[in-house]
Amino acid sequence: MLLAAVLLAQTSVELTRIGSIESKKINEMSGIARSIRFPYAYWVHNDSGDKARVFAIDRQGKSIGAHEGVEIEGAVNLDWEDIAVDGDTIYVADTGNNLNFRKELTVYAIKDFDPVQATTSAVFRSYRLIWPDQKEFPPEGEWNFDCEALSVRKGTMYFLTKWRDKSHRLPAQGASLYRLKNASTSKVNFPEKLDTKLDLGGWVTACDLSPDGRRLAVLVQAPQQSVWIFDMTKGDKVLSHPLRQIKFKGAKQCEAICWDEKDKLIVTNEQGDLFEVAAP
Repeated sequence: MLLAAVLLAQTSVELTRIGSIESKKINEMSGIARSIRFPYAYWVHNDSGDKARVFAIDRQGKSIGAHEGVEIEGAVNLDWEDIAVDGDTIYVADTGNNLNFRKELTVYAIKDFDPVQATTSAVFRSYRLIWPDQKEFPPEGEWNFDCEALSVRKGTMYFLTKWRDKSHRLPAQGASLYRLKNASTSKVNFPEKLDTKLDLGGWVTACDLSPDGRRLAVLVQAPQQSVWIFDMTKGDKVLSHPLRQIKFKGAKQCEAICWDEKDKLIVTNEQGDLFEVAAP
């Protein structure tokens, strides 16, 4: 029974490629989230250096609505790294911190909008945050305060950090999970650190909560590409309750993940490919 459980928990799969990005304006895709109001649409965005804008695509990567993207008034793209949808709200995480020197990070909240009609939208809330355990900017030793992974459930935000080793160039294999409840728009927020896992196999580039909120999918890029599935029903020590690790290879620079259906995930890379991953 124990051997069977171990074999079930770790599987290797061949990725199923389901499409590629049509728009040349999406040239460094860093986040993906499926709209709840418009379930045929997936919101994506570029990494740092782009305008403050999001794009709508379908499941095969074809553009929906404005090929130039929908510009977000009141936002700045310093280093956008992930996107999440919670009810009728889109959240964009400007939390990239490659050099670990940013003291304040930002999450923008935007009302989900019709991807066919819209050409502009606007931020209706923004949240500033600081990691409660970061005391130096940048710290000595390992850099553990970059963040490319955001998920939101009923207004509560979850963040996973991306770690670098002491050289500050190569992946470290750990990550910490933070939670932000009852976020304030008028003062700086300090997310609560919930858990840490040291053996993920590489650095974390995205995460997403399942539609029922019971499972957290975490995308790991390098050196071992994989998706971890964690149990959200066992309390705050989420990273201590892995359900499955799905290993794969050949996804190039995979940077984004979202639940597509109850037992299916979409993984995308910066090169514009979209893959389906089964997560039973």
